[in-house]
Amino acid sequence: MLTEFRGELGGRPLVLEFGELAKQANGSVLVRYGETVVLATATMSKTPREGIDFFPLLVDYEERMYAAGKIPGGWGRREGRPSEDAILSARMIDRPLRPLFPDGFRNDVQIVASILSVDKSNSPTIAALIGASAALHVSDIPFAGPVAGVQVGLVDGEFVINPSLQEQAHSELDITVAGTKDAVMMVEAAANEVSEEVALDAISFGHKVIQELCELQEQIRSQIGKEKAEVIVSQPDPACDAWVRDRFTDEVA
Repeated sequence: MLTEFRGELGGRPLVLEFGELAKQANGSVLVRYGETVVLATATMSKTPREGIDFFPLLVDYEERMYAAGKIPGGWGRREGRPSEDAILSARMIDRPLRPLFPDGFRNDVQIVASILSVDKSNSPTIAALIGASAALHVSDIPFAGPVAGVQVGLVDGEFVINPSLQEQAHSELDITVAGTKDAVMMVEAAANEVSEEVALDAISFGHKVIQELCELQEQIRSQIGKEKAEVIVSQPDPACDAWVRDRFTDEVA
């Protein structure tokens, strides 16, 4: 059954739809931001991967030319490897999500953001980040979220959330902020020599909107969220852990 939640982001409608697509995933959501449409899915393996000492998280940002109304032509009719922008978008989604999984978590987790339609004034990367968090938050995957992200511009001395293409052309600041309701977790920025104070104010301005988006996701989870799964967490050997702490804690400090 389709369940729809509505909000607003940067003066444009933000719609999150659950329950109609990707039903076999642990969590999935169709995000509509203006005319931009992104399907975000989150899946988890049932058992931990053996023989690794890291968290196997994979974030895949799937650009498709049909999202912009184009068909590949010439020699490469099939779309190949991800573009540089797609790789950077995947990393931008990965960074605020990765620290919010349990320490020692070794189950494979895959997040796929499929860009179905693009309205160039409404960022698919921002929609994908919000969608990835929402899909994880309503799923049974252990995740201490939610998170959200926004782009902040500075146009005619005023901060603008997710500026349009026309506004970006006149913006003195291009900063992307992501985080939880309590803290900023990621910042990417470029600016036309703005002061440090202006940059900090932009981050604070963006975080207030992030808090509103996190609150929306909390409301969604309270209505349709699954109970989080119990997972096996890998722990270091106690004797080895004690040996390292006894010998190196003072030096590291």
